[in-house]
Amino acid sequence: MVQSKQNEKTSTATRERSNSKEEGASRKGKRMSGARAVIKGIEEYGPEVVFGIIGGAIMPIYDELGKSEKLQHITTTHEQGAAHAADAYARVTGKPGVVFATSGPGASNLMTGIANAYMDSSPLVGFTGQVPTPLIGQDSFQEVDVRGMSDPVTKHNYLVMKPKDIPSTVREGFHLAKTGRPGPIVVDLPKDVQTGELSWRESDAGFEEFEGYEAEIEVDEKAVEEIAHGLSAAERPVVLIGGGVGQAGASKELMELVHDLQLPVTSSLMGLGSVDTRDPHFIGMIGMHGSGPANKAVAKSDFLFAIGTRLDDRMTGNVPEFAPKAKIAHVDIDPAEMGKIVQPDIPVTGDAKRVLTLLKGLTEGGDKERTGWWNEIKGWFKKYSPDTENGGSVLKPQKVVETLNDLTDEDTIVTTGVGQHQMWAAQFHDFSRPEQLITSGGLGTMGFGFPAAIGAQVAAPGRPVVSVTGDGSFQMNIQELTTAVREELPITIVVLRNGSLGMVRQWQQLFYENRLVETLIDEGTPSFARVTEAYGGKGVTVAKKGELRSGLEEALNYQEGPSVVECLVAPEENVFPMVPAGAANEDFILGEDDA
Repeated sequence: MVQSKQNEKTSTATRERSNSKEEGASRKGKRMSGARAVIKGIEEYGPEVVFGIIGGAIMPIYDELGKSEKLQHITTTHEQGAAHAADAYARVTGKPGVVFATSGPGASNLMTGIANAYMDSSPLVGFTGQVPTPLIGQDSFQEVDVRGMSDPVTKHNYLVMKPKDIPSTVREGFHLAKTGRPGPIVVDLPKDVQTGELSWRESDAGFEEFEGYEAEIEVDEKAVEEIAHGLSAAERPVVLIGGGVGQAGASKELMELVHDLQLPVTSSLMGLGSVDTRDPHFIGMIGMHGSGPANKAVAKSDFLFAIGTRLDDRMTGNVPEFAPKAKIAHVDIDPAEMGKIVQPDIPVTGDAKRVLTLLKGLTEGGDKERTGWWNEIKGWFKKYSPDTENGGSVLKPQKVVETLNDLTDEDTIVTTGVGQHQMWAAQFHDFSRPEQLITSGGLGTMGFGFPAAIGAQVAAPGRPVVSVTGDGSFQMNIQELTTAVREELPITIVVLRNGSLGMVRQWQQLFYENRLVETLIDEGTPSFARVTEAYGGKGVTVAKKGELRSGLEEALNYQEGPSVVECLVAPEENVFPMVPAGAANEDFILGEDDA
């Protein structure tokens, strides 16, 4: 049918009016609720998975979450578990973790997990519901001051009072969480702000740096040249790395430098995996429970190159005695860390990958023969290597970790709680990639390991995930067995059950004349294997050394959900080496007799 010219004119005018309306709508923005804007922002700027627990003050956001085809939600049993899971998810994927909680106790339950992420520089964005704006400050039902409470343990936080501010706040929050030194962000959202309307303009996409925030800091290249000269000229150099090396994706550049210059390299707890622990240049972890060779080498060094580390108190021991004869170069992305604990001779603020790349170009062909230094370090290995063997059938915790290491490969992610088991995992398990060990370093959060394993398994469903924990740490968040069973997550939890809060009990034994006050917890504690079976998982009990390998294999092979291997280890076993409080790192003790 041929259209008349009049109809053609009418059709053209209609199309023009329609296009004009669309352009006007685009300029004004798409109308939506505040809750929808939150979900849209996460879809555009965040990860694909959210952890959390619904509640009254955050229901509008959950209602919009239920309509999303892009986001998966994992409901945990406690908000602390959700925060730890999101933290681990971030460490494995490199994307900011996201966690939801309602107002009042929901938000306050998040705070331990938020603080943990803050101390370990983990990118996390927490969205909390809040009472409606007219009720804020009136001690309303389930109201707490989330901004005030979270302020000391966040990189930045927000109380959003108007729906129109949500898009920019969400974009800004994700940008802050993952740039510069990563860290947690909290966005507190009153319920009426969630239900109110705003215009989301696509032209608002992107992010402009705001005043006072520098994500990219220019590196002082002259200082880097000084580091290059120091490393090349030193007779007894040591490289000390922290978690910042892995976060910067700088492991390759680090090892090229180490191999080119034949440098010994030691690591903080958080840095384990940024260098393959089986590499002959790796001399062990440093610090309170670090290896003898590592602590001795740093103490005797003449040039210490510390990169991507806070040089915290657990690492340095007695600060005046920390590398007392060494010229110290310290590289960190956060200028606030320079001189906070150890005053460096060469401070460099900048990204670890950038600094190591510059160093590589400055040190090529500048290797130096250090046979005497390496012979001295090898002598310390012979003198201070731990003995994990025993003549009986008693199950030693160190042997449990060694056997677990034999049964798993470098693709396996290992999470831990905090305590003796954490140190045994660090000492006796091999790590070859930065995200392979996920542990609580700065805050030392008991109960971190199991929910962290949930986040890690969600982040990497194709990789094996094992959580090494103690009976004290496991019970802090044992309720997350519900989450792991519901989500059918094949996590293996290895519990080193010694019937005590082991690390504190060790201090009481060594330094408080063996007065064991409130650290023995075995009485009344049920079988973890039977508890796991009650939840719907797989439970295994190992009581003797001869049962260990088969018990671990049974649990590791279970893929229908979580499995728990309850290892009844020697209750008197302690973690050594150990640097007593106030002592220099090289003055470590190797056993009870030394103490």
